[in-house]
Amino acid sequence: MKRLTIPKAKKRLGQNFLIDDYAVAQIIQLIKPKHTDHIIEIGPGAGALTDQLVHTKASITAIEVDRDLARILVEHYADIPTFKLHNSDIMNFDLGILREQSTSWKIIGNLPYNIATPLIMNLVALKSLWSEMIFMLQKEVALRLTAKVGTRSYGRLSIMAQRQAHISYKFEVSAASFSPQPKVESAIVQFRPLETKKNPEIDVYFEKIIRLAFSTRRKTLTNSLKSFIPTDVIKQAGIDPKSRAENLTIAEYEKLALKVLDIVGQ
Repeated sequence: MKRLTIPKAKKRLGQNFLIDDYAVAQIIQLIKPKHTDHIIEIGPGAGALTDQLVHTKASITAIEVDRDLARILVEHYADIPTFKLHNSDIMNFDLGILREQSTSWKIIGNLPYNIATPLIMNLVALKSLWSEMIFMLQKEVALRLTAKVGTRSYGRLSIMAQRQAHISYKFEVSAASFSPQPKVESAIVQFRPLETKKNPEIDVYFEKIIRLAFSTRRKTLTNSLKSFIPTDVIKQAGIDPKSRAENLTIAEYEKLALKVLDIVGQ
């Protein structure tokens, strides 16, 4: 199949088309597509990954916001019965439609930097939809998503995402791998569902504690949480009030939230 000509990128859509065959091969090796797979590709662009995926006969559902690209892609893959495309903004797309077709989608994509974080947070919460997600992201975002406790990149995004999924930093992709070249480096990140169950009753308190703690991350918990949790309650949860936001694990933040829930329920 002849490859698509790289179209002129639309800056307003944050388009940077992947043109590096080696990077494509690395990503495909990570995806390991099989003919039995159901794959959602977000932003197929000029079809660098799509071309490789359709050869496996996997069921491919592409979601492309660019009307011109959507038309070109539909024409290009017209003879591929396993390829479908929705000309839609992924941020407004009803993913429930796809849940009816499969509950174990592999979701992949080279995500525009301006929507990557909110989109990922929406997707990690939809555990009944996907079995694996592999995204190309701005390197800085990838580092924050996979950051370990106590590191500089560890923050609200790290905690909220890692509470929902197991996230792995796989490899980096240089700016030269794209047309046009972005001003930042990119990285591939893999998401797998967490099997552990969470207590939904603490979610609202958990999120508020995280927001307050990291709003003044250089302060101790005594100071950053004083408007919400007294120091003695922090101690009751088994947490050192002199600790700072980046020093607490997800489990410790859950302990704090559970303690608040216990107090509120009294």
